Amino acid sequence: MLPVHHLAALTAAACWIVVTGARPSTAGCNVRGVWELVSVTTDGKAQLVNGWKQMKLVTDRHWAWVNEGLRRDTLPLKTEIDTLRAYIIGGGAGTYAASGNRYVEQIDFFNDPSWIGKPWTATCRIEGDRWYHSFTDPNDSTKATGPVRHITELWRRIE
Repeated sequence: MLPVHHLAALTAAACWIVVTGARPSTAGCNVRGVWELVSVTTDGKAQLVNGWKQMKLVTDRHWAWVNEGLRRDTLPLKTEIDTLRAYIIGGGAGTYAASGNRYVEQIDFFNDPSWIGKPWTATCRIEGDRWYHSFTDPNDSTKATGPVRHITELWRRIE
């Protein structure tokens, strides 16, 4: 049984959370901000990202990710493929939860509709203005029928 002063403190904290809408601390993985993709490694090997610009915006509860090919304005529009490359921007959005080094996105919008409504689990590590976002593909590696890739994205906080 809790002492009365502990119960009072817990009640006061719960009321404060309800009134203010405060959420549990994400101290271990405080990802709120605006991020740009710096690098990606797959199974420890660097991947080329210099042909793309990617940003991730994260609020207290929501995330949005957008990407585009660089120099889209200089592409010749001679074929349908040229036109698609010039005008397509990819991305996704949804909500997330972070606790300790665990980060889970719920996907509500995505350029691949088969991912909508699914969670995406990753580990998260923040060091200064760097966010190390690591996950496997497929995300549920226990159900993998083929190889499992280990991916780490490095994001830099720009705001």
